[in-house]
Amino acid sequence: MSSTVFHPPSRVATDNLNDRRYPSTTEIVGDWFITHTTSPVWKDKRRVQLTYTAKSSSASDIAERPQLDDLITYQTLTSTKLQTMRGTDTPSPGHPGSWTWRGNGWLKFVKSDWEIVGHGSSAVDDGIKCIWMAVLAQQSLLTPAVLNIYTRGKGGLEDDQLDEVVSALKDLGDGGLRGLADEMYRVIQD
Repeated sequence: MSSTVFHPPSRVATDNLNDRRYPSTTEIVGDWFITHTTSPVWKDKRRVQLTYTAKSSSASDIAERPQLDDLITYQTLTSTKLQTMRGTDTPSPGHPGSWTWRGNGWLKFVKSDWEIVGHGSSAVDDGIKCIWMAVLAQQSLLTPAVLNIYTRGKGGLEDDQLDEVVSALKDLGDGGLRGLADEMYRVIQD
């Protein structure tokens, strides 16, 4: 793999969380595809895409209060109709790389804490880099704990690269994360 960073979940971390390297808010902004997950929510869905947009257009505001608008789009396996979910992501104080998602509209009562446990880029066969993040979402009111792989492109990681990421996640020493890594399945991105 070209450039990768992995961190155990903050709830089991023994290192100084502030010494960790995470993607900046500006690196998170943009389109991501959920290519692999353990979430039961996406079992009967396809083309799951997240679009993160900074709530402020000012660079200083983004650095100081990097709240993100979060748009999730998807289709069911049997329909071409595009469905959406919206929310807002707020950084968790004292926990770099960790965020709290809160739904908008009828989902405003739902929240989910998530953190980046791995990120990097990998070269694929045609020389293009695949930029990815491994995201661990804690159990919420509506979902169990979930492990997702987000990539910038629909194609996701090559199988051998995915195997390396999954292996590295298992090696982080957290039993819950290890179990989730074993349960991941591919999300259809046709």
